[in-house]
Amino acid sequence: MNSLVAVDVGNSSIKLGWFPDGCTSGELLPSQVLTLSEEELASSSWNAFCAMIAANSHWVIASVNQSACDALTNLLKTDCPSAKITHLQNLMLPISTKLDSPELIGTDRLLAVLAVRELFPYARPAIVIDSGTAVTVDVLDAQGEFAGGVIMPGSALIARALNAGTSQLPEVNPDGQHPPSAIGINTSEAISAGIFWGLVGSIKELIYQQRQTLGLDTPVFISGGGRWLARHLNMECKVTAHLCLHGIAIAVQSEWQL
Repeated sequence: MNSLVAVDVGNSSIKLGWFPDGCTSGELLPSQVLTLSEEELASSSWNAFCAMIAANSHWVIASVNQSACDALTNLLKTDCPSAKITHLQNLMLPISTKLDSPELIGTDRLLAVLAVRELFPYARPAIVIDSGTAVTVDVLDAQGEFAGGVIMPGSALIARALNAGTSQLPEVNPDGQHPPSAIGINTSEAISAGIFWGLVGSIKELIYQQRQTLGLDTPVFISGGGRWLARHLNMECKVTAHLCLHGIAIAVQSEWQL
């Protein structure tokens, strides 16, 4: 299989993963992954990443941000004119769902669940958590289908909403690596504590409620962006980096040839 570049265009960042032989097995090395904002397209990091990739590589793009996706596609046509470009659509993915309007489900949600299904075939059912601009807590059912889940605002979005919706509350920068005290001694600390521990508590409760339906021993998988969560949920979790990127590569390898 030719060189594959999987691209996950999110609400606030663009993540690229290079699979030199198109194979999904094994971890992506740090040198094979690039995360950047729309404003950083055409930066030195972008140029260095493109320089190490074969000119005729297959770029497969999954996007929930049309503006950033358009900017990336236009740049690719200029910088990598020999590249094959595919824009991934939900109905192209080798995963079924019983949900209404499957074409409207966030492609990133489907890809993360697909990756868990294929990389961890013992895990059915499973709960799959991804933390970014939004936090999703989704379910892979016992039949290997996407069964739905929950979408809630992530920490940065909550912080911006508190600042925008009030006249005196500052916008804080939540830091998942350094959990705040649950007793804030000033306004900024109180906001940080509310956001951090509120998210942790919400996700714990969502897992509990979903396990009432799925089974109390249902495994929990967390994508790399939510690594900080695993340290505070007080339960066994499998942290797996780049689930969406692996999901794209799996889709390309499947019978749904792109």
